[in-house]
Amino acid sequence: MGYQERRAKAIAEQAAPHLEPGEQIQTGFLAVTGGAIFNVGWWVVVTDRAILVVRRGQAVRGPRDVLFGEPKGVYHSITLDQQYRVHRQYYPELLAADEALRQMRSADDR
Repeated sequence: MGYQERRAKAIAEQAAPHLEPGEQIQTGFLAVTGGAIFNVGWWVVVTDRAILVVRRGQAVRGPRDVLFGEPKGVYHSITLDQQYRVHRQYYPELLAADEALRQMRSADDR
């Protein structure tokens, strides 16, 4: 199993207890809070219904209607229940989350 597959499995395992019946994971990534010396990691799990912020078995569930924007630099700041920073290695997941939301919105407009 490669790195991408292990990461997807870890995201799914962290999110599973917090998903509603039929809820589908679209993507996920690691985000950090804190200063330069002390960082705390959180899994951000994007589903078709919500955005979950998961750490140590606890989850904060927020609305799905969030665009993360075009990531730039080494860390991209996002605001959910608090301010998070996402490392550039996860930029493809940020872009995938935004694209999935755009597709959901365009399907709703039809």
